[in-house]
Amino acid sequence: MTDDRDDLIRQLTIRLRETVEENDRLRALVTNLTEGANAHQTLQSLYRNADLPESLRAKCAAASLPHETPRLEPVQQLELKAEPPPIPLAELVTLQRARVDRMEREAKQIRVLPNGQVLVLDEPPGACAR
Repeated sequence: MTDDRDDLIRQLTIRLRETVEENDRLRALVTNLTEGANAHQTLQSLYRNADLPESLRAKCAAASLPHETPRLEPVQQLELKAEPPPIPLAELVTLQRARVDRMEREAKQIRVLPNGQVLVLDEPPGACAR
């Protein structure tokens, strides 16, 4: 039973030494990478380093994100009107009738010859036989 405990203590001691060595190595690496750098450059060098743990790289990337890409801000809503306001039906009918009357007054009689030539006649509308 004491052999099991001694063996467990030995394994834990070995694991602790490995963890301390890795911690010292990472601290030395961070010190080396951050010499003469500002905070943003430090974060960039850390999240770009593939040798570092993913959790540390993700934290550094998240911390540097606001400095690398602009925040999305709300944009003032534009007051666009795609169509004119609707015309009341009675007024629309009056306008269309006036338009038809104007077109009838200005209408010209034409004749298309077999060769495709178009002749504009001087006769008033309705005077020409069909």
